[in-house]
Amino acid sequence: GPGIPAAARDAVLGRFVRGARSRHVPGSGLGLSLVVAIVRLHDATLTFDDAAPGCRAEMRFPPQTGHQLAAAAVMKA
Repeated sequence: GPGIPAAARDAVLGRFVRGARSRHVPGSGLGLSLVVAIVRLHDATLTFDDAAPGCRAEMRFPPQTGHQLAAAAVMKA
């Protein structure tokens, strides 16, 4: 994609927000707001960096505890 200018990275995380360079492309502006909802649900972090060209997004999730791993194993069984 065209990337996200550093000054606009917080703003594009809202619902129905479109970056200036992507307003002519089809879409509703919900993609990153859905990502943010998932990131918050899992106590993760979302960061952006320049990819020149484009943008690099990185999600980091906290390590799972033994209790979380056991619960995941029970859910799979």
